[in-house]
Amino acid sequence: MYEDLRLVFDQIIKVPQKEWQIFEGIVTNIEVEKSEFLLREGQFCKGIYFLSRGALRTFHTFDSREVNTSFHFEREFLREIESLTFDTPSKKNIQAIESSSVLLIEKPKLTKLYKESEYFLRLGNLILERLTINEQKYSSLLATYSPRERYSQLINNQPEILQRVPLQHIASYLGISRESLSRIRKRLSSSAF
Repeated sequence: MYEDLRLVFDQIIKVPQKEWQIFEGIVTNIEVEKSEFLLREGQFCKGIYFLSRGALRTFHTFDSREVNTSFHFEREFLREIESLTFDTPSKKNIQAIESSSVLLIEKPKLTKLYKESEYFLRLGNLILERLTINEQKYSSLLATYSPRERYSQLINNQPEILQRVPLQHIASYLGISRESLSRIRKRLSSSAF
């Protein structure tokens, strides 16, 4: 059940068998059907999630509209950092775009593991760095590029989003209307010929 998670760990730092056996005992599997929420605004983020199968989106609501801030696919970690760190209600939602299987590492168990294992403390810091870098890339995408350039960046760097995420969510993620996205796609496809 946890093979994908172990493979990801091994890509970051090789997991000693003894450490892995300790870790396996603290992981919980959660099944989330398409359109169901893993986390709703106002709930407390319980820990770090690892997506084994499926696709999820993170979004918040602003002036009665949904603003997508990230998409997650197999073999990715995710969390709602503010809620998790400060034990406050989440300002974001995490919802399944596809039926998904998620592994949860609850905060109290993770904190205990960090105290007992230098290995997992180091691994946790490296995973947190990766999550932070991905969030910075998204901020830079919005701040630096025009809508057309943002879409081109998706085509070149994250084609999986275009294949698995509905257009209205992609438009929101890019900070544009669905109509604007349709015009950009039409222009790009006609300029390809």
